[in-house]
Amino acid sequence: MSDVDTIAGTLPTVTVSGASNHGRRPAAHLTPIWRITVNGANVSERIQPRFVSLTITDDRANDADEIELVVSDHDGAVELPATGDTVEVAIGWRAEPAAAPYRQFTTEDMGFPVGLVDKGRYTVQAVEYAGAPDTITIRARAANLLDTLRGLRDQSWHDTTVGAIVSSVAKRNGIEATVDKAIAARKVKHADQLSESDASFLRRLAQTYDCLCTVKGGKLLFSQARAARTASGKVLAPVVITRQDGDQHRWSRADRDAYSGVRAMYTNIKTGNRSAVVAGISGRAKELRTTFASEADALAAARAEWLRIQRGIFDFEITLAYGRADITPQRPARVAGYKRQIDETPWIVTRVRHSLDGGGYVSQLTLETEQAEGVEGQEGAGGDG
Repeated sequence: MSDVDTIAGTLPTVTVSGASNHGRRPAAHLTPIWRITVNGANVSERIQPRFVSLTITDDRANDADEIELVVSDHDGAVELPATGDTVEVAIGWRAEPAAAPYRQFTTEDMGFPVGLVDKGRYTVQAVEYAGAPDTITIRARAANLLDTLRGLRDQSWHDTTVGAIVSSVAKRNGIEATVDKAIAARKVKHADQLSESDASFLRRLAQTYDCLCTVKGGKLLFSQARAARTASGKVLAPVVITRQDGDQHRWSRADRDAYSGVRAMYTNIKTGNRSAVVAGISGRAKELRTTFASEADALAAARAEWLRIQRGIFDFEITLAYGRADITPQRPARVAGYKRQIDETPWIVTRVRHSLDGGGYVSQLTLETEQAEGVEGQEGAGGDG
């Protein structure tokens, strides 16, 4: 039995109830709809005759959230836009009856949102002019205010908690912190911030504890990467996806070079030497490069990396024939109509790519294995290094 089989045996299984009726929708003409606002002005009608495509990428880490708008400049009449403009985007479907009785369809009728769904605010960062045929491509990224915390600082923390550290950093930057309760209580023996920006330090702290860190709406959000909820703490209901919903799919299992665990080194103040802790099994353990200040800090980092490795053993990508603007990263997903092992696996969405063009509107989903909250990487045997 391989290490991957061992990991798979520890994963929970799920059953999708009512999946046989999922996807039965009333006969309707579905038309993709969108709205684009630039600096507060709705420019949708001006763009409509020149619209080529719109792509929205929504990523769990927030750093990669972006849009790409392509418009035709066949007659050379379009002025090149300036960078720095604020763009707001909404996408969705308009559903019209294909036969009597003619009435307005609702979200409940269709099984997915009808009408426009707000997809956020972005800042134009790049403009490209290409041809022939001549087109203008506008790329904009979502603002992660974490990147504004750039000043270099020196500070050390001793015998504290993750919540106290994050709150301290937020306070000195004049913003409020929202920290996942389970993570906030995690004890930190020692942490150093040496000639390092707050943004870099917080990202490193988040990596150590398998968390996501961003600043949105004036709040510093620190949440578990495996939690099926938004960074602000809102619980996300599972989305059910059946085979008939999908246009394409790809599932993979990473057996080759699979790690059996993660080893982390720390400075043992009793012996003066480096010692090791292992999350998982030491056989083919991945070794972290950092030497940590304490056994507890080393174990936390090893467990976090082991959790990330376990989530990535199985990879599942689905392209939905009808785009779903309501599906966002961190939302749990349950699937039906594929192979038994795939259907029984609880999934969580990590990335969504919405694409609208002349061929319609589709959503490409990237999913990874969902882990139960509170699950930690198992501690294995360690030794002096």
